[in-house]
Amino acid sequence: MKISEKRKAGEVLERGGISQRIILLAQDIAEGSYKNAIEKAGQISVLVEAATYDSYWEEKANKGKYNEQDIFEMLNDGAITRDKAICYT
Repeated sequence: MKISEKRKAGEVLERGGISQRIILLAQDIAEGSYKNAIEKAGQISVLVEAATYDSYWEEKANKGKYNEQDIFEMLNDGAITRDKAICYT
């Protein structure tokens, strides 16, 4: 699916609908297995791409991506341990 098609769906869902879908998936993640978590994360990644129809939502999504990348950098540099990386929010 092209990003333009995802953005079109994002416009239909709007900010609230995208957020509600992500919350629903996050709740399912919390109740499921680690395999389920990866699958649902894949669904969330599509919702994040759909959110780029809105510049504000895109900015918020990018902030989250950069935060996670910072955690990865600290992990790779040895600044934090695996256990600390897992617990970062």
